[in-house]
Amino acid sequence: MGGRGDESRKIEIRRVGVAVSAGIAIGRAFLVGRDLIKEPRYHVELDDVEAEVARLHRAIAASDRQLEKIKGKLAASQGESDFHIITAHQLMVKDEHLVDAAVGYIKDESINAEWALRKAVDDIRGVFDAIEDDYFRERRSDIDFVGERVLRNLLGKETGPLQPPPDAIVVAYDLSPADTAQLHKQAVAGLITDAGGKTSHTAIIARAHEIPAVVGLEDVTEVVEDDDLLIVDGGGGVVIINPAPSTVAEYRDQQRREVAIEAVLLGNRDLPARTKDGAEIQLLANIDGAEEIDDAVAHGAVGVGLYRTEYLFMVGDVVPDESTHYQTAVEVLRRMAGRPVTIRTFDLGADKLAGFLEEAKLDEANPALGLRSTRLCLADLGRDLFRSQLRGLLRASAHGPLRIMFPMISGVAELRAVKAVLEEVKTELRASAVAFDEAIKVGIMIEMPSAALIADMLAREADFFSIGTNDLIQYTMAVDRVNELVSYLYEPLHPALLRLLRDTGRAAREAGIPVSLCGEMAGDPVVAPVLVGLGLTELSMSAVAIPEVKGVLRATTLTDLERLVERVMLLPTAQEIREAVVAHLEELGVQLGASR
Repeated sequence: MGGRGDESRKIEIRRVGVAVSAGIAIGRAFLVGRDLIKEPRYHVELDDVEAEVARLHRAIAASDRQLEKIKGKLAASQGESDFHIITAHQLMVKDEHLVDAAVGYIKDESINAEWALRKAVDDIRGVFDAIEDDYFRERRSDIDFVGERVLRNLLGKETGPLQPPPDAIVVAYDLSPADTAQLHKQAVAGLITDAGGKTSHTAIIARAHEIPAVVGLEDVTEVVEDDDLLIVDGGGGVVIINPAPSTVAEYRDQQRREVAIEAVLLGNRDLPARTKDGAEIQLLANIDGAEEIDDAVAHGAVGVGLYRTEYLFMVGDVVPDESTHYQTAVEVLRRMAGRPVTIRTFDLGADKLAGFLEEAKLDEANPALGLRSTRLCLADLGRDLFRSQLRGLLRASAHGPLRIMFPMISGVAELRAVKAVLEEVKTELRASAVAFDEAIKVGIMIEMPSAALIADMLAREADFFSIGTNDLIQYTMAVDRVNELVSYLYEPLHPALLRLLRDTGRAAREAGIPVSLCGEMAGDPVVAPVLVGLGLTELSMSAVAIPEVKGVLRATTLTDLERLVERVMLLPTAQEIREAVVAHLEELGVQLGASR
């Protein structure tokens, strides 16, 4: 153990990993997971085989109950934004590839339940190890977490949540989603792990709760000792072990600067996002559940620009019905207290799977270009679910300013098809004397080049546009945004994309309909000024990005941004465009990235 009295004799060590959640954390190390549980291995008598099988099933049932309890606590405190990961673990713990395989080993080889469980977990882990994709390779840790939980129950070991002291920096080889999702309640200062990447659950949840985190440090658990003083620079991907007093002073100054800047930015919550020459910009929030609204409002969101309803399908085993859609939408409207809310119909398929899709076993060679989103809603597989959602949303529209938005519209024929379904549902509601907003606005997401190129035609038949740049970049650049080999091509300031945005915005304005942008680029303080200069004055983003984007826009003038855009539209590369924008903002004295 490295106590505080030893620090004068320790040498400062710096390690660089993957920066996944920005911020500076300074605290004492709290190591977890170093004492890996070893399972006993022995053969059993034939008469005891069924008893071993029963013991395994009891441990699995106990694991499922524990995960359900964790999920319930998460739902009560922060809603569904994290617990879909716990649901995935519940599905794994009952999966036939694990359970049946372990039972098979017990029966075929007459071995104890712990040994059989280890063999089954190793088999599944081997499959993940062979996959040449970072995202799916990182999912192998999920089966390890599930296996360890069942093993602990077999051995009667403690399976409760981690309980680090306040302001500790948690150090682990990796963390289970259940542990990570609960750590923020302990006021954890930071997280560092040997394993993981930008798509690991530790990274995802750390970002969601604004906990500074660095992952992919390879062997940091072998270097750090309990109670060592650590500095975590989550933005730079740097971890400093046993820092010298001068280093601590330097990072405390940086920490204070960041906190001060963040406080100033949050202080603009009630100020309008208005340029110096009076141009009003609407900054809205992208959310996945009603529980995120308080945070969105606290960060200055003036409405919800995108509510992603597909997560209702991805959490739990029950497909959401009309009542669920109605109640969820009404709750969002209630919490927004009169602020506008745009709800997107379910955008499932590709990497966003639900139980009914997995059961259908579509086996598509390229799901990103397959039966997803609106295409799924119009297909036999999804049509009834789509109608049920539309009924719930229309009923909810009687309770507040709600707009319905259809994703992945490729052209006018597809737009007419979904509007026809909507009209059928409206007719049914009228026949049943069910109230809804007869003047409800219906819009579409522009996410494909085909839609952007005929935006003028689509604008005649839609009430509003919302440009979804996450997919628009992917399809325009023909780049898989989760493929590390080509991720450098995923560039929001590519000249081709800027032309599509310019022309889409122009088509909407000429048709007299509103146009917003709800992709990740809206929350980038370097990119947002370009969007405003292109004429996009409604931006929807992650709530935590709103204060900084607002601060940048309030330091500019619309006239200057329009002139800036005129210049950068002539530049041939994204890099040159980015450099020109950064230089312009620096001339204005804007501090970029200081709050993250």
